[in-house]
Amino acid sequence: TDGSRSKSREKSITLQNAIQTSKSFICLLHNFMQHYELVLMLNANTSEADRKAFLADLEAKFTVKEKDEIWIQTLSFKLKDKNTKAYFVSYLLELAPEQVKDVKAALLYNQAVVRYEIYKMTAEQKFFHFEKLQSEFDKAIEDIKDKRFGQKITFFADERNAKYINWKSIPILKYYLTRFGDIKPRLYTGNSVKIQKKLRQEIIRARTLGLLNFISR
Repeated sequence: TDGSRSKSREKSITLQNAIQTSKSFICLLHNFMQHYELVLMLNANTSEADRKAFLADLEAKFTVKEKDEIWIQTLSFKLKDKNTKAYFVSYLLELAPEQVKDVKAALLYNQAVVRYEIYKMTAEQKFFHFEKLQSEFDKAIEDIKDKRFGQKITFFADERNAKYINWKSIPILKYYLTRFGDIKPRLYTGNSVKIQKKLRQEIIRARTLGLLNFISR
């Protein structure tokens, strides 16, 4: 009986160790996972059924934390098929770094996909929803319009607004461009070096996606 009790205790300790090891592995795996934003530009002429089937298949393969269906947007340039519109969908994905190549492989040679971008997100970055973001800027845009010519555009210089520096913030980003399409320097934005660098990055992203002109019109 003493031998059986000893074996039982050993099994219990072994099981507890296994559970602890498993928990530690899951915790380590969770810490290793990172957030990425996947932006899809889909062919505007693709049928709704085909588009939904493609997106459902993609969503089944990866961990989707949030989804922002932006719908059809007019582009600042022509695509290869001469189309000037694309259907936008944005995802917040939780991926291990090595899974990024799997996402790219899933999008390769797919006729529904016109273009895509994958952005690695920092812990501080927030995933915004396009439509909601546009409505939030109504008041800010009115304030900017009231400024006289030559006055600084300081929206992002305010720490409370710095979180909105994002490629989806199209209504505000436009005001940070000169009439020649150049990004306004810090002299006119009041931005810190860090904020100005981030602003430049997001403007370039918006231009790459065709949501901002390279030259103002």
